[in-house]
Order: sequence, then structure tokens, then C-alpha cells
Amino acid sequence: MPNQKTVSAYLSSHLSGADVAPVLRASLRGRDVEESINTVAMAASASDNSLRPSQLALIVRYLLENESGTQVRDRGLTIDELAAVCEMAASIITSPDLAFGVKVSDSSWSMAHRIAYQQFPDEEESSYVPRSLAVYRQIAPSLVEEGGFDLERRYQDAYGLTINDAWNIGYALTQWCLANPGTSFNPASLEQQLGLADIDKDRYGKFLTTQACAYDVYRSMLSTPTEGQSHFEPYNLNPFRKFPILTLPDGNHMLPIPAYLLRRITHGLYYDLIELDRSGYIGLIGRTFKEYVGRLLSELASDSVSQSDDGVWVVSNDNTAVLIECITRPFGAMSRSTGNRAHLHADLARRAGVVDSVKRLQDMRHPTGNDSRLVEALEDKRTVGVVVALEDFYLANGPFIRGIVDEELSNQGRTAMGPEIQMTHVGGLEAACALAVTSRESLAGLIYRKSNQREYDGLEMDAYVRHLTLLGDHGEANNLTPTILTNAASKFL
Repeated sequence: MPNQKTVSAYLSSHLSGADVAPVLRASLRGRDVEESINTVAMAASASDNSLRPSQLALIVRYLLENESGTQVRDRGLTIDELAAVCEMAASIITSPDLAFGVKVSDSSWSMAHRIAYQQFPDEEESSYVPRSLAVYRQIAPSLVEEGGFDLERRYQDAYGLTINDAWNIGYALTQWCLANPGTSFNPASLEQQLGLADIDKDRYGKFLTTQACAYDVYRSMLSTPTEGQSHFEPYNLNPFRKFPILTLPDGNHMLPIPAYLLRRITHGLYYDLIELDRSGYIGLIGRTFKEYVGRLLSELASDSVSQSDDGVWVVSNDNTAVLIECITRPFGAMSRSTGNRAHLHADLARRAGVVDSVKRLQDMRHPTGNDSRLVEALEDKRTVGVVVALEDFYLANGPFIRGIVDEELSNQGRTAMGPEIQMTHVGGLEAACALAVTSRESLAGLIYRKSNQREYDGLEMDAYVRHLTLLGDHGEANNLTPTILTNAASKFL
């Protein structure tokens, strides 16, 4: 096992172009898999969070890639050894080589894009979980149309338990595993270990069917991504995104990294629902996200909020109007995995995608008499458009993504979007709304200021908002969590 000095040498070598992946694999070869995963579970449950989930998941990946039930195994990793190999894992995750079997563009922006999608989701549990609870548990069920996709009924019919059952089991299991890291369980033992009322062994078993996979299934998800792969996610680099629980060779189960289960039973309901009715699910979530944004905007006290005939939100004050176009998924799986320009071009330009949203905002900034409400809302006002996405949209407003959008606009005979159109993940809009509410300022004014000042127009929305709070000119406005997230967390967490 390499010591700290050796690890540092490997990392220094890596900065000169060396690939440390073979060294990491060699460090883990021959280790007792279950003992090592037990150590991972202990580290993942530590209160200091010193080792990131993405690093720990990569260690498990390399352990299982070479796992063999008949091979004689050495001892498992110690905590100190795990910390050392996690340093190498961190280097691999951010490396521009072929460590994952996914070729990465030479562009530094492409590289940054790929790194973001491998690391950032692990750092946003505090917002992803309550947001997903608000979307899937509080809003979507109320928007089911007659004869349309009923997510709760379809989930129960398909999986034999309710979405609420899945939440109650998953949340209780997460807390139990944090308190008992590395302890295995099965449907029968969970009756005693969790002791949930009205949940029997059968329902625990059905829950594990959707959340757990055996070693061979885990390994089968580690293939290099290909075009058209069904529901492929960039997390084939990390199968814990879909299957956070491992089925051990003896038939018991273990939850190595509890944070992944919490995300899976909230944001990750996508995996279960989209397979039941793809178009129905997409339509429902599109309406749900638009309603979510509307509820977010309803907290504003210094702006007027209305909706155009085709559903675009309009936030205005006396002299400024902001048009907010909602989109659920800005990128496909290949784009998020590779950062490849060709994949990004295809995703951004797809029908009803980001480019189409920008075109709509360009047109709406100069409305005709066909939408009288919009004409009235924008009359004599300076206007800014914002594309806001529900799914991960890292680096959305930077020169890399904006440049590709502008190239697609040019291909279609359109003008570049300019700073008067901004793009953001919903987390940025949440932060901006929270700042507007707590500081009693106009959201329209805050967003116009961003678009109109050169030092701000290229920032991500959340970075801009945090910058304003650091300036200290917004009173006590340091809480950037909107009420809708606070309420969801209070109800479920």
C-alpha cells in the first residue's frame, strides 16, 4: 500500500501527464472487497465528510472491477489507507485522460464541463433533496390530468409499494446506516432494524429490488457510453447513482455511501418513472417544474408576477420585466459525460431544447398583439430573458455553453443572444429569489443589474447572488434558501 509520500509523488507525476489510474488499481488489487467496502461505509458516515462520495464511489468501482469470488484476498483497506487512495481517486476524477474510458475534448472548457458533472452533484444534497421532494411529492400529484400519467398509481402498480413507502423506507434506512456503517441487512432483518409501522418483509424486498444490484450488474454498468444507450447516465462512471445498495455474495445487502440513497429516493425517482411512460412522465414533470417556478416567484413582494398565454413567467417592476422560460433537461447523457462539442451541439439544439428556448425569449422580448397580456406586461419596459433548467446545468452561463448556443443560433440565421438573455440552473434562480425576498428588493431589478453590468453578465446566477451577499449591501440577506425548500425539508426531513 503506498504511503503519503508515494501518493504525493504519484500526484506530482500526474500533473506532468502521467495516468495514476493503474497505480490506484494496483493498490486495490487483492484487497478483501467486503472488508474494504465496510471501511468505505465508515468513511461515508463520518461527520467530518472529509472524503467525498465521488472519491469513495470510485474506490468501490475499482474494487469490484477486479472482484472474484474464488480469488484469495488480502486484508481490507484501513481508514488511513482509504484516505491515501482517495487522493489518487480525486486526481483521476479531474483528469483529462482516458481513465474512465470516456474520451474528453482537449478544450479546457470542455474539461471543466465534464468535471462539474462528475463532482458537483455530490455537493448539493441540501438543495437537491428538498427540491425533489417538492417536485415529486408536493406538486406533481396535484397536476395529474384525467387519463394522464398518474405517477403515484403507476409507481405502485409497477413496483408493489407506494412512493411514500419508498421514501419512508429509504429515509429510515439512510439514518440507520449512518448510525451503523457497514452493517448488512436483508428484507427480514429490516423489519427489526427499522421497525417501520405497516411495512412488512415483502415491501422491504420490493424496495430493495429497485435500489440494489449485485456485483455483476454493477460491473455491467461500467461500459463506455454509446450513442442511443437506453436511459444512460454519466453515472455509469458511478452506478451508485441508480443502485446505491449493493447485494453481497451471501444475499445480504449493504449501503456503502448513504448520501446516494437519499438522492435516489428523491431526485432519482426519475429512473423508476420514466421507464413506465416516457412521454407521460416528461409532460408531467414539465408542467410540474413550471408550477414549481411559479410558487418560487409567488414569494416575491417587490415584483408583479404573471404568466404569458404560452406559460412563460413574467416578473416585473415599474421599469423592468424578466421573462423566465422553464426547461427540464438541458443536456443529454453523452454531453454530461464527455463535454464533447458535437454532443453539446446536438443536445442544445434539439427540439424544445435550450436553443429553442432562447429563440422564444428573443421573439417575446418584442411581442406582437397576439398575446395582449404579454404586450401589456412589457410595455415601455426594458426586458431580460432567463432560461432556467431543472436538471443539472453547470457552467450554463459561461462562454463555452453560450458560445455553442450562439453558433446554433447563427446556423439558423439568428442573432447571438447577448447578455440580455441569461441561463441558469434552478438553484441560481432559487438563490436570486431568496435574496430578493430577504432584502426586499426587486428580482427583476437584480437580474437586470446582472445582465447590464459587464463584470456580472457572464457569471453564473448563483455566483452573482453570492457575490452580492458578500458585498454586504443587502442587510441580513445571507439566507439563500427559499421558503418552498424550507417547507419541503420541514415536512419530510
